[in-house]
Amino acid sequence: MTFNANGASSKAPAKGFSLIEVLVTLLILAVGLLSIAALQFKGLQYSNDSYMRSSYNILAYDIMDRMRNNRAEIALYATKYTIPATAPDTSAPDACTEDKKPPTAANDLKCWQAQLFDHLPPGSEVEIKTGRAKTVSNASYDAYEITITWTSRDGLQNSIKHTFANPT
Repeated sequence: MTFNANGASSKAPAKGFSLIEVLVTLLILAVGLLSIAALQFKGLQYSNDSYMRSSYNILAYDIMDRMRNNRAEIALYATKYTIPATAPDTSAPDACTEDKKPPTAANDLKCWQAQLFDHLPPGSEVEIKTGRAKTVSNASYDAYEITITWTSRDGLQNSIKHTFANPT
């Protein structure tokens, strides 16, 4: 408060915010908004990775079910396959037919490879291995391992491996 010549008090005029206070506020707000954007981006990235892993698990379980359904030719499923850059030819006479009775390993693999092409990036590798599993309660088992390997958008190599046993 200030006093004038008459002795009456007069209030000083309000000055408001300084420019530095406004800039500091904008800086804090910008850092907060950038953090929220980065968090949203990471959330989308993790969501996409989760979706991809889920799809690959479904594909692995699909071929496992096909193998269990065709136990007579189960050893013929052992293969190593790399996803091509162009779509496989489904118009050929020996192309995939989902309702083939009885199922054959060759037909099942062609149908599965068409599904892999739709879901995996080119250059991804899929391998089905067979082997003898450990003896469980004096029973011998053939083990089948399905490995799906792909490269993520980050350039990281990822893989999913499933193993199931088939009593002999």
